[in-house]
Amino acid sequence: MKKLLIVCGAMMSLTACGGGDTASSEQNPTGTINIGLTDASVDDVSEVWVEFTGVMIKPQSGDEMEFAFDSPKSINLLEFQNGETAELLPDTQVPVGPYNWIRLGVSAEFDNVLDSYALRVDGTQVELRIPSGSQNGLKLVSGFTITQDQSTNIVLDWDLRKALSDPPGQPGMHLRPALRVTNMAAFGTLRGTVDFALVDDDSCSNNLTDDTGNAVYIYQGEVADPVDIRGADTDPLVTSTVSIGTDDVYRYEVSYLSVGEYSAAFTCQASDDEPEAENDIAFPVVATGVMIVNGETTMLDFSASE
Repeated sequence: MKKLLIVCGAMMSLTACGGGDTASSEQNPTGTINIGLTDASVDDVSEVWVEFTGVMIKPQSGDEMEFAFDSPKSINLLEFQNGETAELLPDTQVPVGPYNWIRLGVSAEFDNVLDSYALRVDGTQVELRIPSGSQNGLKLVSGFTITQDQSTNIVLDWDLRKALSDPPGQPGMHLRPALRVTNMAAFGTLRGTVDFALVDDDSCSNNLTDDTGNAVYIYQGEVADPVDIRGADTDPLVTSTVSIGTDDVYRYEVSYLSVGEYSAAFTCQASDDEPEAENDIAFPVVATGVMIVNGETTMLDFSASE
């Protein structure tokens, strides 16, 4: 998986709406916030560039605080993989207390300007549009608390398999705000292997030559009968592409999962899953009771004999 730290700091200009510079006052103690962006890969595109213009956070008591970039920052969401981190900006001091939400400023409209775009595997560039993104940003309603003299680390997971779509008859591609929020105070990793027999089955619609179409879908709680991505409450929390390694073993990894119980399902028909429609996707192996423990890696292998 890929991670991009969007951390407000010295390279940003701070506009605290109605707040002046009280964040640095002795009467207003501060803590440190780190906001990270990670994503899961997807088939059919080799690059996904999004232009970010800033980050906004909303204290529970107080006005929105805007951290505007000095100049827009264009990020390829597919550049960083397997938990590697690209630091965008250093840590930032903000007032302590509870916060209601995070908003990401983006430039992503169908305007013949390639500020945000995808590069298909055939080499063509396609504009990206985030619905209402340029006007309203990407608002993520998930509370968090800043503690005095402590660091609060938050990761925003942008699952491209759930987010990226190509509506017929419309220009460009849509990039939906399919993000989840993880507080890194308590998180773990899920990883494992997939038997070759599962990716080489007659029911598969994958492409082994291009190494596409295989994925693991992760659901919160116990889900014995998983369904595809369809823009509903039944959608997986996150997905992970299954790829072949140099040792000819198929592997997957999901980083930054909050502590708790999950279910995981393998499919070799992921390329047929249209995120805004109901598709008959087969999951030949489903695992329930998958426990994520703080600071640990949970191993889950998918076997054809299960």
